[in-house]
Amino acid sequence: MNPEGLRILIADDHPLFRSALQQVIGQLYPSAELHEAANVAQLQQEVDQLHRDFDLLLLDLHMPGALGYSALSWFTGQHPKTPVIMISANSHPDTVRRALDHGAAGFLSKSAEVTVMADCVEQVMAGKRGLHPGLDATGEGATLQSLDVADALASLTPQQFRVVSMLSEGLLNKQIAYELDVKEATIKAHMTEIFRKLGVHSRTQAVLALGSLAVEPPQSLVAPPD
Repeated sequence: MNPEGLRILIADDHPLFRSALQQVIGQLYPSAELHEAANVAQLQQEVDQLHRDFDLLLLDLHMPGALGYSALSWFTGQHPKTPVIMISANSHPDTVRRALDHGAAGFLSKSAEVTVMADCVEQVMAGKRGLHPGLDATGEGATLQSLDVADALASLTPQQFRVVSMLSEGLLNKQIAYELDVKEATIKAHMTEIFRKLGVHSRTQAVLALGSLAVEPPQSLVAPPD
């Protein structure tokens, strides 16, 4: 791939890790145009402003404004030509397998060596898919329900996806309208369309459906020491 004119988006809420990724990309592609996003809203803004597909997205699994694989599912559905490398400190086999099932071109642990990250990026940019260097991807894959929900999210407009994200956080229509600076009637209209696409009839059913994309931390990260 010609490195000239490359545009790469790094989406992670930790400035230090974004900086580390910038250094990795900068060494590989010195002339690449790098963009940053600290949450899903900024990611959408960067995509809207570019007016073309990015050549690569490096996406944090626990991105603010996303529920588990929701941002991955939405982005890959909206921009199927842009490969996504998911990055997380949670590299449990189930987490890796589900990310690949939901469309990630690769998965990197945040503790990976710089050389490993660089090699993975180069291979993905060369067209390879399903990469997970040094990680186990033999865990339980995505469920049929989560794949159906992912397909539904892929069809949402950017504004509808923002509404879904706030819905999953438990915000009421009035609160969502305030956050998005629109009328409550607009949110109700979005909800109607979201419910239709998800195949549900209530907020409770929608939240349960979206929960299929959630990622539970591995037991080793939450269990108290012996």
